[in-house]
Amino acid sequence: MTSYNDYSIASYGAMIRDARRTGPFVEALRQAIKPGSVVLDIGTGTGIFAFLACQFGAARVYAIEPDPAIELARVSAKTIPGAERIVWIQGLSTEIDLPEQVDVVVGDLHGVMPFFRGNLESMADARKRHLKPGGRMIPARDVLLAVPAQAHDEYLSIANPWRENDYGLDLSAGAQHVFNQWRRAKSEPARPEHLLSGPQTWGEVPYATADIRGLEKQLHWEIERAGTMHGLYVWFEGDLGNGIGYSNAPQLPELVYGRAFFPFEQPTDVVPGDRLDCLLSVRSVQGEFVYQWKSRITSADGSLKASFDQSTFHGLMLDPATLRKGSADYVPSLNQEGQVARAVLQAMAQGRSLRDIADALMVEFPQKYSSADKALAEVAVLSKKYG
Repeated sequence: MTSYNDYSIASYGAMIRDARRTGPFVEALRQAIKPGSVVLDIGTGTGIFAFLACQFGAARVYAIEPDPAIELARVSAKTIPGAERIVWIQGLSTEIDLPEQVDVVVGDLHGVMPFFRGNLESMADARKRHLKPGGRMIPARDVLLAVPAQAHDEYLSIANPWRENDYGLDLSAGAQHVFNQWRRAKSEPARPEHLLSGPQTWGEVPYATADIRGLEKQLHWEIERAGTMHGLYVWFEGDLGNGIGYSNAPQLPELVYGRAFFPFEQPTDVVPGDRLDCLLSVRSVQGEFVYQWKSRITSADGSLKASFDQSTFHGLMLDPATLRKGSADYVPSLNQEGQVARAVLQAMAQGRSLRDIADALMVEFPQKYSSADKALAEVAVLSKKYG
């Protein structure tokens, strides 16, 4: 089963098994919860933090999850002592009003990086609307770091087949797209000698104190080891408060989140004393996070070795017709899919059954539906989304 967050039940299990990730969250919860505490668990998944909060003495837990995985949590609750104090809510925390404010908010909504879907919005909303003054946010912040790396295998997996392949085909047009996208790095820890300098802090996401929608910082490294620079490893380290946290640094065994690799357009040989200056940024544009890494590699004497200006915006496959439909002066008309959706929603508003709506679609759009079951299946999709 694929979930709302693209997690399967097996994926939730992997998160629970990852002791280097889950252990610090559990200890932070243990310290934060006092007798009578009220807890909000955002993205509860299959309920582990909600169950543990009850074990640690919470008087009440609001466990919110948009994914159907919450049904597994409800079933598990029947056999877990204390789980009767959990209020299970299927939906998005940003769209839900609670009857009271809470003492503790816990939420692990990360992807490979904190800039992932509703993570920032959900945590900021929880702090503002749901958390009591002086309450505890878990995590308190994420710190993002980057390091220049020799990563031949990472680079080759991006370059092949666009710059070289076994078939003698010129597919170089694809290189622009793949070298302007970061990707999840290979899971094996990086060898220390392949980290060409020390890590630099890119910035932080301060969940407990402020909102943030992006980061931009000029990072500077002096190269410490000779090698071939292929790009940057980027990762975050979780600060859960009171000295509790975890690290996903590239030389460590991988956490469940993974870590990112930002490739450079070309490999560049470097020696100790060379410099890498990189403007690394991420910002939200129309609900999507756009990353830029603008890099300049120079010798110790200041002479230029290489420069690159890369952005995930350049990696997009831009369809002119689709772009035109998003312009402010575009006047849209409903295509057939839109007409079907309008008919279904109007019928739903009239209180008609799904079978009745499907039969009406068969009459109104006879060329679209070859059977009543296909019409019913489409109506059911809209019912689950809007009903």
